[in-house]
Amino acid sequence: MAETSRWNIRQVYLYLVCFATLMMLIVGSVQLIMSFVDILYPEPLYPLAIETKMRYAETPQKDPNISQEEIDRQVELERQHRELSMKRSNIRRVINSTALILVSLPFYLYHWRKIQHGEPQS
Repeated sequence: MAETSRWNIRQVYLYLVCFATLMMLIVGSVQLIMSFVDILYPEPLYPLAIETKMRYAETPQKDPNISQEEIDRQVELERQHRELSMKRSNIRRVINSTALILVSLPFYLYHWRKIQHGEPQS
């Protein structure tokens, strides 16, 4: 006789929770890997430096009292600020991804074990 599987609301719930938490684990893992890649190989700041220099290029015409050293100092300060901001953003992404993994993993394991140790089908 062919064995028929009967689904009940508990099984559906357990599988749905496992699916949702597994997706969270996958997304968190991918984000974590991408964050580490961004930390190891950050985007170059060259286009930003060029944009900043172009913005300050008109400053001597607008304000003749400002020196080139002051402009260079402002450009360097802005570069440092952007670099620090990128590092902070990357670290926050690592923390967020790790939190996503650490929160979803116990839920997944708990519900998956419930499925594995569930009542045998008759």
